[in-house]
This record gives sequence, structure tokens and C-alpha cells, in this order.
Amino acid sequence: MRSLLARLAVLSAFAVSLSACSNGNGSTLPFAGPPNNAGGTSGTVQTGSNGQALIRFVQGSPDYAKVDVCIDQASFGITTPVVAYGAASSIFAIAGGINHTIAVYPTAGASAGAECATAPGPYFGTAPIKTTTLNVGSNVRWSVVLGGTGAGKTLGFYIFNEPTYVIPPPGAVTLAYNAAPTYSALPANANKSVGFGYTATAGGPVTTLTGAGSVAPAKVTTGVATSVIGAPVASGLAVVPPATFVDGAGVTTGAIVQVGFAPAPSASTTGQPYVVQLYAIDAAAGGLALVAVLDQVLGYGF
Repeated sequence: MRSLLARLAVLSAFAVSLSACSNGNGSTLPFAGPPNNAGGTSGTVQTGSNGQALIRFVQGSPDYAKVDVCIDQASFGITTPVVAYGAASSIFAIAGGINHTIAVYPTAGASAGAECATAPGPYFGTAPIKTTTLNVGSNVRWSVVLGGTGAGKTLGFYIFNEPTYVIPPPGAVTLAYNAAPTYSALPANANKSVGFGYTATAGGPVTTLTGAGSVAPAKVTTGVATSVIGAPVASGLAVVPPATFVDGAGVTTGAIVQVGFAPAPSASTTGQPYVVQLYAIDAAAGGLALVAVLDQVLGYGF
């Protein structure tokens, strides 16, 4: 009994500490409680869980302007389940070591997150766009990207391991994710990849990020998300902050030619290392876009 009470106390304290954190965009990290298919309640111990998992969702498919995101039967992010194309959610904490189901629905005018009551099944006849089971470990961070296009037959979830920052990076770092399978497969894209870079000044020349000149696309996840997990390419960054981050067709030498871009997030003022996550995503008509997210390192490591 003492052991159980001690475990509950630790989990409760951990929940409070997480809920007090903020992400790199300044919003509060929502603590889920967390759900586990039957619907967990805040502060309860979930059977089989061990530690936590932190999940970030990115809406990277141009087929949908906005989507509603559910994890198990709860809204992803609790109060902000709607994610627009080209945007990333805040980090969401769930119980690690047990399976969770993620389901994404087209927004249909209903109350945000109403679909989660019947997830992963249809909601009043509207089926989810995609569903998958997250067989997530403990003390891990994942990016879950709805990427690709229906026309390119690439629409699906593209899932990546994020760094857990057991040791904070000593300097500025970018993490490049290729979640643009349709663009990567274009016949004109000689290397079938995406390259990442930055401009030090507005309208200035593009500098290719070291090691990220030709990043292969991730493989789509089918069924249970266990084996098809991608990883970002980390690059040091000499200019903090740069003016913009850019992406384009992958190159093996020289500078990439800009296709998509995103303004560089402002440097953190909280003593955090400057770490930016760069998600290459498909755009309409075979184009390419970029999502840049200022990550939070301190307070989110395991």
C-alpha cells in the first residue's frame, strides 16, 4: 500500500511539474492525465504504464485546411484539438509503456474534438482520415505528422523520434524531418529527397545546413506504429537566429534552391539552447512547405 501511495504521489507531483512548463511558443503544456483507450482520468495510475511519453502533432497534408486530432477518446491537447495545415501542436503528455490510438478527422463544423467520443470509429457517418496505434515507450518524445497527399497516394502518418535531451545541446541546433513524400518522389527531384538550409539575412543567399542537404523521406506508418519510426538529421547553426529557414530539392553538394520557407523563430529568452525543429511537408500542386518550431529543451528532458 505504501508503495502504491508513493507512486501516486510521484506521478501527481510529476503531473503538476509538467503542467507548469511552457513550450517554445509560450503556451502551456497540457497534461493529459492520461487516456488509455478506455479513457483515463487525471491523476490516476494507468495499468501497464511506466513513465511518460511526449507527443507533438504536425498537420502536414495540404489535402486538409484543418483537422481534429484525438488520442484514444480524448482531444489531443485537451482544449485545442484543431490543428491547421502547416502548424504544429504543443507537446502533449501521455502515459508511456502502453498503447494509444490516434485518430485524425476532417473538421466538419461540430464542436472541436466532438469526434473523439467515438474515436477511432466514424462520427455521425464521418470516418477518420487516418488512424494508427502508438506503441509508445516510456520517457520518449515523438513527432506524429499527418503528411502526404491523396493524389500522390502518400497520405498517412509519418512518425519520428525526437531527442529526449538527457544532455542539453551545447549550442544552437536544427533538427530536420522529411515528411514530404509526394515532393520527394517527383521525377524532377534527382535525389528524391529534401534539403534544408537558412538565410542569415532577409533575401540573402541560402546556406545548406550541414548534413541536411539531402534528407530522405520517412516511410509511412501502417498498422501499429512500432517499426516504421524515422529520425531527424541534426545540424549545428552558426547564425542565431537566422532570418529564415528554407527547404528545397535535396542536393549532395552546394546550396539548395529554395522552394519552401518559414520565418526563423526568435531566440529564446529563458536560457534555453536555440533548438529549432524543421518539418518539410508537401504543399498543393506538387509544392513544398516548411514548418519551423522553436523547441524547449530544459524541463522536457528525461
